[in-house]
Amino acid sequence: MTEQRECEGDVVLVTGGGGGIGFATVALLSARGASVVALGPDTAQLSKVHDLEGAVAVVGDAADEDDVWRAVDTALDRWGRLTAVACCAGVGTFGTVLDDSEQWYAALRANLDTAYVTTRRCLPALMDSRGSIVLVSSLAGVVAVPGSAAYTTAKHALIGLTRSLAVDFGPVGVRANVVCPGQTRTGMLDQVMDTIGGRAGLDRDSAYERAASVTPLRRPADPQEVAEVIAFLASRRSSVVTGAVLMADAGVSAADLSLTGLMPPVSGDGGRTHP
Repeated sequence: MTEQRECEGDVVLVTGGGGGIGFATVALLSARGASVVALGPDTAQLSKVHDLEGAVAVVGDAADEDDVWRAVDTALDRWGRLTAVACCAGVGTFGTVLDDSEQWYAALRANLDTAYVTTRRCLPALMDSRGSIVLVSSLAGVVAVPGSAAYTTAKHALIGLTRSLAVDFGPVGVRANVVCPGQTRTGMLDQVMDTIGGRAGLDRDSAYERAASVTPLRRPADPQEVAEVIAFLASRRSSVVTGAVLMADAGVSAADLSLTGLMPPVSGDGGRTHP
């Protein structure tokens, strides 16, 4: 089977499918022959899905059980099965534990409850197909992002949820893995860069450049690059991988960033350049 059609026969539900990493995942899976249901709350964003072969949009909230049921039923009614789910729904939030408690609960709902409700409702179909669950956490799932307590808490919890799913449902053939993107140029991170960069007197591009300057790869990711990781975990190519935490963060989690800015870069001949 060619790479272009390697997902043929797969039926995947993608939450957060109207934008950012979610839409990139829908587009990639569709291009490779999968049948895809994209679930998201924004009708305008989801309109792009209608242009993709084998993809259908369902307007709804991934934290609402009835909406998720409709998305699952759409897959089952059209294609008779569900082989994978990719939980890409989520929003970035700011605030410490001393801030508004309503923001805390809203952030947990958007970033954690969406994955819980979606996987819960998809599991019967996934057990039938011996399918795959892919949750999308964040670099904030393994380190604390300053001033983002609820977001950091939710993203850490997604890793625990993934491991529980892998252990509990592995015996019936269901795999569960989690992807942790770092800086990825999506609309959500654009807003973050506008906010944080603005405080430092930087425009968006300058904020991205400064944030990436201490990462090993020295650049943010494109959504399509993260979608490649998600598609791999959703597919049969990763058939022995479960309970894994895959960092798609340009190497940030591997680095001691307190020292990175003080070290000269490595030159092309393998030695370090010096001023």
